[in-house]
Amino acid sequence: MPLSTSIKYLSERGLTVSELSANQFALNLDGDRSSILEEVADGIRFSCWEYVPGPGPNDFHAEFKTLDAALLAVWYFYFGDPVGIGEWRVPMYRHPSWTLEKAAYRIANAISVTAAQFGRIEESRQASSAAISLAGPTPPGGRYEAALRSQFVACESASTPSRRLMMRRDLEEAYVVDDRR
Repeated sequence: MPLSTSIKYLSERGLTVSELSANQFALNLDGDRSSILEEVADGIRFSCWEYVPGPGPNDFHAEFKTLDAALLAVWYFYFGDPVGIGEWRVPMYRHPSWTLEKAAYRIANAISVTAAQFGRIEESRQASSAAISLAGPTPPGGRYEAALRSQFVACESASTPSRRLMMRRDLEEAYVVDDRR
């Protein structure tokens, strides 16, 4: 079934859908981020890209092999809630490329640090990303991958407000930050 036919499902559920071309649609929900759903060579791409040149802390692109998987990702992006993994409320619905398995693994192996220690870690990752960006031409995805290595997503604790989980956007690092220490 072509994307143009299936996209009606999303508009029937309350999303504003605007056809940009036969294979590309802009999606929006009142007061929420705009996104693009489009057919690409290997499947369907779902993306939000609001920062120029980007990527900003909430920008992403995710590719799906099947239309059903892409439509499900769009549905959760706009209507989903954080997932509970242990004590953490993880906003997986806002990160369509994340998998539950990898997030759970990363959380299980999170390193406990103080707020000051995490600040130094975050600065180090940002400096590495800036060095890649200033180095000149990079392979496709190079700057995007560098940004993912330098940006963290905060996850709230369901039990201890002074603790937060900071997961790197590429899910390669996670830290439990205790603001009391």
